[in-house]
Amino acid sequence: MPSKTYTEEFRRDAVALYENSPGVSINALAAELGVNRNTLQIWVRKYGTGARTTTSTEAASQTPTSVTDAERIRQLERENARLKEERDILRKAAKYFAEETTW
Repeated sequence: MPSKTYTEEFRRDAVALYENSPGVSINALAAELGVNRNTLQIWVRKYGTGARTTTSTEAASQTPTSVTDAERIRQLERENARLKEERDILRKAAKYFAEETTW
């Protein structure tokens, strides 16, 4: 079976998605993207920053119960940016695999 080649942009996007999704394991993300788990681990070591951000739910559990409007807006903006990034990565992956298919 021929090995798949991925663009560097796809690799970096996959790593960014992993780093910005602390609740997601490498196994789950690799399965979702259709990439081998070990391949994704190599990409994380090569392109990763080593920092994983906290999600809004984790941030809320670490702060006092009274969250100001400004803090809530910042949390929602971060979550919105993460979701947009996930969407863009999935679009690129779908486009990549659609180009690979020859009927």
